[in-house]
Amino acid sequence: MGLPDIRDFMHAHCRFRLRSGREVFGVVWEAGTQAGRLLHFASIGEYERARRDASQPRDAIAVRPEDIVMAERLP
Repeated sequence: MGLPDIRDFMHAHCRFRLRSGREVFGVVWEAGTQAGRLLHFASIGEYERARRDASQPRDAIAVRPEDIVMAERLP
């Protein structure tokens, strides 16, 4: 999937299939840094905690758009 396709799934609880074949459940979003915009992934719980209190460090993983091959929104 490319970044334009992934943007449809940002900030929503989803199931993602990665290039490695692994399936993960959580949320992706873009965040800006000095180096540019990066895509991040975290569990839904970690994402919600970060939204409630931005001063808390979050346990997010940087993800490249080309590593995501499938995304599905979860209810």
